[in-house]
Amino acid sequence: MSRWNEGHRFDVLRAIPVVYGTVWSLCVALCGTLVVFLMAHYGEWGPERITTAAYVIHCLAVLFGAIAAARQGQGRGWFHGGATGLLYAVIMVAIGLFVDNTFTFDASGLFRILLMSVIGAFGGVMGSAWVRS
Repeated sequence: MSRWNEGHRFDVLRAIPVVYGTVWSLCVALCGTLVVFLMAHYGEWGPERITTAAYVIHCLAVLFGAIAAARQGQGRGWFHGGATGLLYAVIMVAIGLFVDNTFTFDASGLFRILLMSVIGAFGGVMGSAWVRS
């Protein structure tokens, strides 16, 4: 790799804030899932506690991804954050449908998608307030 290109490996990813935030969300979700797996394996966690931890991980993943997307977007943080939450929810629904057929298109499933978008919009507002000058 040449010297002039060092440090700019993720410029393509940063050019699209929603994709950048979604990648951040997926990384946070992966790390959180590994922590919950280890806690459940070595601890004595029941199914209810694991389910609660999974919801918390998804909410935190969308929040951090939306903050990252809004900081990259340089404006309209609520839009970039909400779109990040929506894209993350669509990815999770696709994984749920293809792997285990766990998602149902009923009111509670659609509410979870809406909730991820709202959390993303809130994170986007926070991220746009924390933009570097």
